Amino acid sequence: MRNFLRTTALATALLAVFPAAQAATQSYSFLGTLNAIQFSGSFSFDDSALAIFNAVEPLLTVAPVASLSMTYNDVSYSLADAWGPADVSYYNGAFLGLSYSNNAMSFIPGMFNTVDAYVTDGLNSADVIYAPVPEPESYAMLLAGLGLMGLVARRRARFH
Repeated sequence: MRNFLRTTALATALLAVFPAAQAATQSYSFLGTLNAIQFSGSFSFDDSALAIFNAVEPLLTVAPVASLSMTYNDVSYSLADAWGPADVSYYNGAFLGLSYSNNAMSFIPGMFNTVDAYVTDGLNSADVIYAPVPEPESYAMLLAGLGLMGLVARRRARFH
């Protein structure tokens, strides 16, 4: 019982030091190959800015992209190179992809998920692969949990 109380107190202290992540900034990386040339990059946006796209389809929400960087054919592109607004789309809470165009390519989000998202140069198209980038707080919580498990294992080994 004493160990249970001590462990509970330690867990409570860790939660106070590392509160649950409430950050609204989401980051994604992406990559693919268009015309036998690889492209890759990343972007971020504030998910608290998600707004209903139109009243006819209230499950479709969009948010403006806050930052973007990518490389294609040894040329670097940023949000400043966009030919209009750059945003991300969600449908019923599922990430659909990026909507962004520059002089080399356009990113088209999927209809219901990222499986049918693609990039195009106007003549050819290719798949794009998106991956969420974990927030630093996630790594801190992972390391804290691993450290706690190590302490528990060490303590058990010492008393057995």
